[in-house]
Order: sequence, then structure tokens, then C-alpha cells
Amino acid sequence: MTTSKQGTGCPDISVVVPVFNAACHLLATLRTVQQQTFSNWELIAVDDGSTDASADLLAEQARSDSRIRVLRQSNAGVSIARNRGVSACRAPLIAFLDADDLWHPDKLLAHVERHRVDVGMGVSFARVEFLTPAGRATGLVASHPKQPLRPADLLCENPTTTTSNWVLRREVFEAVGGFVEGMSYSEDLEWLLRVACDGRWRIEPIDRVLTYYRTSTGGLSSSLEKMEQGWLRLIGEARRYAPELVEAHFAAAQAVHLRYLTRRSLRLRGDPAQGVDFLVRALRSDAPRLLREPRRTAPTALAVLGRLLVHRARGLLPSPFSSAPLPHAEPPTRPSAVSRPDLPAPLVSVVMPLYNSAATVRASLESVLAQTYPNLEILVVDDGSTDDGPALCRSYDDPRLRIVQQKNRGLAGARNTGIRECCGSIVAFLDSDDLWLPEKIERHVEHLLTRPEVGVSYSCSAFIDAAGQPLGIFQTPALHHITPELILCRNPISNGSCVVLRREVLDGIRFEANLYGTPESYWFDDSFRQSEDIECWIRIALQTRWQIEGIGEALTLYRVTSGGLSANIEKQFASWQRVLDKTATYAPDFIARHGRRARGYQLRYLARRAIQERQPRVGVRLAHQAIATYPRLLLEEPFRTLITLAAGYLGLLLPAFLYSLLERFMMRVTGAMQRLRIGARARRLPDGRSGNGA
Repeated sequence: MTTSKQGTGCPDISVVVPVFNAACHLLATLRTVQQQTFSNWELIAVDDGSTDASADLLAEQARSDSRIRVLRQSNAGVSIARNRGVSACRAPLIAFLDADDLWHPDKLLAHVERHRVDVGMGVSFARVEFLTPAGRATGLVASHPKQPLRPADLLCENPTTTTSNWVLRREVFEAVGGFVEGMSYSEDLEWLLRVACDGRWRIEPIDRVLTYYRTSTGGLSSSLEKMEQGWLRLIGEARRYAPELVEAHFAAAQAVHLRYLTRRSLRLRGDPAQGVDFLVRALRSDAPRLLREPRRTAPTALAVLGRLLVHRARGLLPSPFSSAPLPHAEPPTRPSAVSRPDLPAPLVSVVMPLYNSAATVRASLESVLAQTYPNLEILVVDDGSTDDGPALCRSYDDPRLRIVQQKNRGLAGARNTGIRECCGSIVAFLDSDDLWLPEKIERHVEHLLTRPEVGVSYSCSAFIDAAGQPLGIFQTPALHHITPELILCRNPISNGSCVVLRREVLDGIRFEANLYGTPESYWFDDSFRQSEDIECWIRIALQTRWQIEGIGEALTLYRVTSGGLSANIEKQFASWQRVLDKTATYAPDFIARHGRRARGYQLRYLARRAIQERQPRVGVRLAHQAIATYPRLLLEEPFRTLITLAAGYLGLLLPAFLYSLLERFMMRVTGAMQRLRIGARARRLPDGRSGNGA
């Protein structure tokens, strides 16, 4: 093919270059276009409000080369810049080039020829080699698919690496629309996904290195959090036009994306706990998916764990087996929403049900009175106690404290009474044997004020024993993308004492009933004596539009007591089964899709509880029943499932003293990994931003 002459007629391809403060690399990038063997192109540079010398450099290049045009706008982000550039294009083909990347001289020629002979191809991309920040070749080439991309390929990592690698037909862009405005991470994947789901055009590779991608460590630590939020935004967008695709592939896609973020964290050479956090979450999301790719997963795991050990050896991180108190994050530059003068300090109503808890209620109540957030009212609902608990509460002289008495109605009934009596726009629940860290309410108010779409906020929890001593293990549930299915199967909210929510959320699930001779409003179902909390959370998830989101800090101390579990197993499972039965009355399709899976997970949970209570025979029976009910437990969470079975059988076979030694060791290992994960989460704000001011 003979290349066209510069500047003759309509261009064959338009190159869109978004520019923001890129003066140090901009000339090299423009030169890589001017040196193309295919010369019938136009270049539209969109200056996105640069404050460095970029604007002057672009103006100079436009004066010397008539194929270059410059558009200027106030800073609006890369998506809007690319969309504006495309709107000014005149050619039938479009290429994107970031202002710090480079091209092979044959880049445009190879793509134009490919599109001319294959009219069914909508987007072409080539192989990518990585450059150092200084622009030197590394010899590292990104992995490259051999076949046209499918929609599922675009939910994980970006198989094209960068938009600088694309050439597409203009008709494709016009048909599926531009980049989502406001997205600056994963906006490229989301656009490709729309093309793939449309189905009219193929997205195909060219097996040749034609694009050179400049890596940069600047700002990478903070951008990792933004990258994950961008990916979650992609998933949210995809749910609108491909809900079945997301439903089928979400767990695997999340695992692969988190593994990618783990690798990115290694390039930064910063806090290795962040990489460990990404890796642990990836394995929890879909371990079988990652283990099917050992050549990618194993080196990533070894590298991130190796860096962790090196940092520990150098004394840069505390030993995970140390007895240091749980990190609960107080970064000095963390913005405090509750102290900002432009935001109100809402009244928080703390509802504490009380029933024969004289041994623990004093510590629980004092943990509320010690809160750093002062605008509280505390409603202790005496649910027919016969011990000294109510008298202990009355001994406190604090105007914020009120005590409400009623005949025994159970935990749900006490919470309902507290909700009826409270005045706050935010409601928090604390059982009278659990504890809060002093900054608990402050963190949740900050979360709810800065995330107006979130209605229910919850935290991680640390376990304490009956005497209030830490057990060294934690509840570290999922924090984001909380779906009704996840609540039904895994209940990430974990316990009622970790929840803080808007009163508006409760108003959205209120119902009227006559259970005690007079019609009353209810939020929790008083007819439940167990599982009343998960029944309520499921109703919130299914019947309201509020988001449910967690805080990555262990702000709740959850007391674990033993005794009587074996006798209560059937009662616990029957109560939980009532949740399914009630939910089926208003969401039958939901229970039909997810009920069997949820039963399997619940039986496995009860198996672990039985084993912890030294009832291994009951635990083994329940574990086998869980697998028989839902065999995919072995595929979805093989590690947890096999560990549960192994713990049960070891409890049957080993002498009690040897089993206790093994159990203590495993608890220390588990607690150490959980501590690292919570420490990494604690460096983030609730909306996913870094907590270090970045």
C-alpha cells in the first residue's frame, strides 16, 4: 500500500489526544504521530485546562503542521476531552493517543490496512510494550488475547491495556455513544464492553507491538483506590444494559481485577499491606478462578507476600503476631466531616436493648458515653429485666440517657420500642453485651454525610470473650457492592451492634401490625426471636433504593459467649428458614434463585459454630449437609469449606489438648491476616479514597 500525501483531501484517520499538564512528554508523543509511515491523518489535541506549558507547545505544533488542530476547554476529565475530540473528527477511522504514550512508525498503516480489508471489525488493537517513566524500553510486553474479545473478557482487566492502542470506526462510536462523563478510571473498559454487548462489530487483535505505554509511579498509591472505585462504576453501568452478564461473571471479574491491583501495588513499592489486602480480597471473591491461572496468580502472591516479609524484617511494619492493639486508623490529615462548619451535626439516637445483662451493660453503656461524637441521645430499652441491669443504668447522671421499660418482647421488640421513642435522624443499635470504640459514631456520621446515597453504614468487628478480653480475630466482611443475595447468603453486616443507619431507611420498611392488642408501627419483625436482623436487612435491600456500605475499621467489639449451641442448632436453622419463608411472600423469584445457595452457606456457618463450641460431630454432620444442599460450595469457596470439614474431623480424631494447640495456632494466623487487612482498609475513607490526604 502506498501512503497518502500529507494534507491532501479528507483524512483517512483522526487521532484524538487529550492533554492535561503533559508538557514534559507532549513533544515526543506528537513526534511519534508525525513520523508515521501513513501520513494522511489529522490530529485533534484537546487541551483539558492545562496550567503548564502544554497549551503553548500545542499552539506551536499546530502552526508548523496543518494536520494538527487544538481545542481548549476548562478541566473536565479525560472522558469529556475524548468525546469532544471525536466530535471534531472528519475521518471514518479514529485513534486515541494519551499525551505521554508513543507509537511504532507503522502503527496507523497496520490498523488502516486491517480495517480496509475487514469491514466487520469495529475496533482493532495491537500488542503493547511498557516503557519506563523516562521513556526507555523495558522489553516487557503485555499479555495479548489471540481471539476477538467477548463481553466477559471486558469485566476484569483491560485486554487492550490502553486507549492509545485502539483504532475504531467512527460509526461504532456514534452508535454506542461516547465515554461516560465523570469516569476517569475503567472508562475505556466500559466503552469496549458496550461495543461487545452491542454485537454488531468485532473487537480484534493485531499480533504485533505497535504501542508503547509509559508507566508512572507518581500518585499510584491514591489512584489504586480510585481505580477500584472506577471498576465498581463500570459494573454499575454494565448492570443497566447487561445484568445477566454481570450476575454470571461478577465474582470472577472482581477476583481478576483485584489481582491486577495487587500487581500495580507492587510497582509502587509502598505499603505492602495494601497489596496483601487486594490479594486476600481477590482470593475471597473467586479463588478457583485465580488458581486456574497459576502462572499469573502464584508470582503475584509470592511477590506481595515477599515484600511484606522484607518490610517486617526491616521493622517498617509491626509483626502480625504482636499484641499491639488493633489499628483503627487516625491519619492526621483525614478530613472530619462532622467538624466541618458547612455540614450539620445530626442527632444520633443510640438504641440499647437490655435484658438481664447486669454483668455487661455497664461497660456497654460507658462505651457509648465515651463517644467522640457528642450529639447523642441514648435509649436503654429495659425488656422486662429481672436483674440489676436497669438500676445500674439509672445510676448514670447524663441528660442524654433515657430508660424505657416494657414487658419482655425480645430483641426485635426492644429495638422497635427504641425506634418509636427516638428523635434522631440517624439511628444506631448496640446490644447490651457488646462495646464500641470511642470514634465509632463519628466515623459513621462522617460516612453518611459524605455518601448521601448510602443509607446503612456498618463496620468490621473484633471478637472479645465473655470477660471482655480480645480473642485476636475479627469479622472482615465485604464492604461494597452489597446485594440482597450477598446479605441472604453471607450477611456482611454480621451483627446488629455494628449498624448505623438513616431514620429515612427505617421509614421505608415500616409496617403496621396488631401483635399486642393495639396497632403499632414495626421495623424489625417482633415475631422473630432469632435472625430478626438479617430479615430486616434483606427487606431494606429489596424494598428500598438505599445503598448498604461498610467501613473498613473494626469499630465494634462483639462478645462471643458459649454454651447451649448444640441444643439450639435446630432452633437457629428453623428461625433462619423463617427468613426465607417470609421473604418468599414478597420476593418469590429472589428466593427461587438464591434460596438453595443460601441454605448451603447457612449450614456451613452453623457447622463452624458447632465446631467452635467443641461439638465436632454436629459440625461434621452440618458441613456434609451444607455440601449436599449446595455442592458448588466446593467451587465457590473451597478453602473455607474444606477447612470447616478438616476442623470437624480433626476435632473428632485428635486428643483435646492437641486440638486446642492447633486451634490456637490457626486463630493466631487468621487474626494476623485479618489485622493486616483491617490495617490496609483503615487507611481509606468510607468512599474508597485514601486516608492519607491523597
